[in-house]
Amino acid sequence: MTLVPRYELPIGSEVTLFQRKLVVLGQSDKGYEFSDPETGVPYSIPFQKFVDYLKLPGTRFHGGITPGANLVSERLGGYKTSKALSKEQQEIAKFNTSICKAIDLLIAARREENGNPKLKITARFLDQGSNRKFLREIVTTLFGQTVYLKLEHGGRSARWILYKGRTLLKYYRVYEALPSDVSPLDALVTLDHLKGNRTPRLCYELERLMFNAWNEFGLDKKGYSIANVRQHLEGLVGAANAERMRNRIPALIMPSNSSLKAFRDRLISPTELAVAVKGEREARNLRGRGSTDIRALLVGEYVEMDECKASLVISAKMKGIWYQLSNEQKETLKKIDEEIRTRLTILVMIDVASRMPLAWVISDQPKAQATLELLRMATRDKFREQRKYGCSGEPARATGLGHVKNDNGPGLRNSQTIAALMGCASMNTIARAYASTDKPYIERMFGTVESVLLKLIMGYTGRKPGELPGYDAKADGVLNVEELYAILTRFFIDEYPSLPHFGVGMGGRRPADVYREINDLRGQVRPMDSNWRRIHLGWEESVTPTDEGVRVFGGIFFNSDELQKQRDELRITGKVKVFVDPDDMNLATVVLPKSQEILEVQLQITAFADMTLPEILDLMAVWRKEDPVSKQIHEDRLVETRRQRRDMLAAISADRKILRSYSTIEECRKMARAVFAGARVAPVKQLSNTVEPGRLADLDHCERIVLADDGGLLDAESIARQEGIGREELVASSNSGEETPELSPRKATKKESRGARASEKSHGVLGRPEKVKGLK
Repeated sequence: MTLVPRYELPIGSEVTLFQRKLVVLGQSDKGYEFSDPETGVPYSIPFQKFVDYLKLPGTRFHGGITPGANLVSERLGGYKTSKALSKEQQEIAKFNTSICKAIDLLIAARREENGNPKLKITARFLDQGSNRKFLREIVTTLFGQTVYLKLEHGGRSARWILYKGRTLLKYYRVYEALPSDVSPLDALVTLDHLKGNRTPRLCYELERLMFNAWNEFGLDKKGYSIANVRQHLEGLVGAANAERMRNRIPALIMPSNSSLKAFRDRLISPTELAVAVKGEREARNLRGRGSTDIRALLVGEYVEMDECKASLVISAKMKGIWYQLSNEQKETLKKIDEEIRTRLTILVMIDVASRMPLAWVISDQPKAQATLELLRMATRDKFREQRKYGCSGEPARATGLGHVKNDNGPGLRNSQTIAALMGCASMNTIARAYASTDKPYIERMFGTVESVLLKLIMGYTGRKPGELPGYDAKADGVLNVEELYAILTRFFIDEYPSLPHFGVGMGGRRPADVYREINDLRGQVRPMDSNWRRIHLGWEESVTPTDEGVRVFGGIFFNSDELQKQRDELRITGKVKVFVDPDDMNLATVVLPKSQEILEVQLQITAFADMTLPEILDLMAVWRKEDPVSKQIHEDRLVETRRQRRDMLAAISADRKILRSYSTIEECRKMARAVFAGARVAPVKQLSNTVEPGRLADLDHCERIVLADDGGLLDAESIARQEGIGREELVASSNSGEETPELSPRKATKKESRGARASEKSHGVLGRPEKVKGLK
C-alpha cells in the first residue's frame, strides 16, 4: 500500500488552492477541513487529493496565527524577509547573527572552564579583553571578514568593529527570545530603511496643482521634459497664489524639478509612462516580455526570417576599370552607385533550435524574388559558398521548413512568398512590425551582426543618424556588393556558429555544437522534394518542346527520354512549363498540360554542368562579347565578299542574256497605278480568228490583253513580252489615251468554230479576215 503523507497544518493558517484562499479548520481521519473566509463554505479535502493539489502551480502556504508569525512583517515595516532589504542591511544582519553565535560559544567555554553551569553574562563580562579577543576570532571565522576590536578614529568606518558590551548584550537578549519560526537574520537586521522624516513636505493644494500639470499637460505624445511641465505648473501656481493673496493666505512655493519628477513617479509606473509618452507599440518593445522558453527541438522545426537595412555604405564601382570608362559611363555608374548606397538590405533566416544561420541574401530591392532566394538557400546546402569564399567551418545542411515566422515587410509579406510557403507545406506566421518581442531570436542576431561585423567595415554609418559626426562613411564606402557578401558569408559560416551563445536554451554553448547535438539526438525536418522545390521556389519558363527537348533562357537545353515519350503519346504542340533552380542547373522540372506526371529532365550541355544560372548567363555573355576592332574587320570582310559575288552574277547574266526575274521599283509603281486606278476586271473573251490592231502581220496566236470600255473594244496590246521589249513600253502604249482605261484580261477558254454566228461573238473592232471568200 502506498504511503500517503499527512502534513501538520496549523489551525488558522491559510492555503491558496486554485487561486482561492482557504483557512485551515482542522484535520479529521479522512482529510483536511478548510473554510472559505469570503463565503464561509466548508470544504473537506482527502489526504491524497491534497498531495496532488500541491503539485499544481499556484498552491501556496501562508503564515498562520502563531507567536512569531507576524513578528517579522511588523518589525520590517511590511517586508516579509530581510532578503528584500538593501545589501548593506543584510551584511549587518549577518554580522550581528555571527556575534550572537559567538557569544553562545563563549558562554559554553567559560562555563566549562569555571565549572559553573549557571554562569550568567553581563555587559561587563562581555567587555573583558580576553572575552572580546575570543569573540573576535569566532566572529571573523563565521562572518568571513576581518573584525577589529576598536575604532582608531572617530566617525563612520568601512571596517567591522566589535560592539561594546552593552550593545553585545542587547543583541544577544533578542537572539535568545526568538521564536522557533523566526530567522535570526530577520530579527537582528537594522531598520535603516525606516529612518528619516516620513511626513509629506508638500501641502495638499500644491500636490493638486502638480497632479493637474501632469494629468493635463505632462503626459503628451510629444514627450515634454520636466522643465516644460514646471513652466506649465508656474502658471497654475501663479493663478492660485493670486487668489490666495486676495484672501490673505500665504503663497504656495514652487517645487523643484526633482520633487516634480518624484511626484510623477508616485502617480504612474515606468510602463504607464512609456505608454503615455511613446505609445503602446514602442512601450511594448521597451517594456514587453521576450521569449523565455525553448521554442523548437528539431533543426528546421521553427525558423525566423527578417530583413534589415544595413548601416553601411557600399560602392557599386568596379575596381580596376574605372579609368577605362567614358564620361557618360562614369556618370551612369555614379547614379547606380548612389542608388545602391541608399537601398541596400540584408535578409537573414535563422534556425531557432540551434541558432544556426540557414540563409543570408543581400538585395537592393527587398521584394518577393529576394525572399524566394532566401528560402532556396535555406532548403539547400551551402557548400558552394564554403568553397567559393574559402570558409573553414561547416555550414548548415539542406533542411525542410516547418514553421516560418516573419513580419509584414514588403519583401516578406506578399502573395508570392506566402504561396511558396504554402506549396512547401510550411506553416507561416506573420508577426507584427516594430514588435521585437514577436521575433526575439532574429532581432537579437541582427544586433550581433551590426556590433560584431558591420561596425568594423569601412563605410559604417552608425545605428542612428548623426551617431558618428566625425566620420565620413560615404567617402570610405569602397567595398562593392560582392566583397560585402564574401565577408558576410565567412561571418555566418566561420565566426557566428563558433561564438558562445547565452540565449534561452543555449546556456553558453556554441551554435555549431548545438546543431551537431540536435542532429545526433533528435534529427532534422526532412528536406523538400526536389521537383516540388523547383516548382514553388524556382524560376518558371513557358517554352515549346522540340525533338531537342526544352530550351530556356535563350540557350540552355534540357531533355529526357520520358519527356519525348510523353510528348509523342499526348500529341503536345503548345507550350509547357519548365521550372529550374537557379542555384543548381543540372536538373529541371517539366509540367505537361495533358500529363498527370511531373517530369524531371537533365541538362544537355555538359559545359554548363555544376554551374548556377547567373554563372551560365555570364559565361554566355563572355562568349558573345566581341572586340570592336575585330568585329569591324569581320563586318567589312562580309560586305566585300557579298558585293563581289553580286557583281559576278550580274556580269554572267548580262553576258549570257538571262532575262530578269525581278521587277524594279519604278515598274511596280507604274503597274500599280494602272491596276488600282478605279478599273474593273471583266472576264471578256477574245474574238476567234482576230488580232489586236497593229499586230496583223504577227504570225503568233498567243493570248492577248485588250483595252475595252462599256461600248466595246478600243485598243489592245499583247501581254507576251517579246525579247528586247520592256514592260514599261507595253504600259506606255496601252495608256496612250486621254484617261487610263480598265485592263481586262481576255483569255480564250475554247476555240470556236469558224461558222459561229456574229451575234454570239463579242462586239468590238474586227481585224482583217484570213479567208475573205468564206465570208460571202
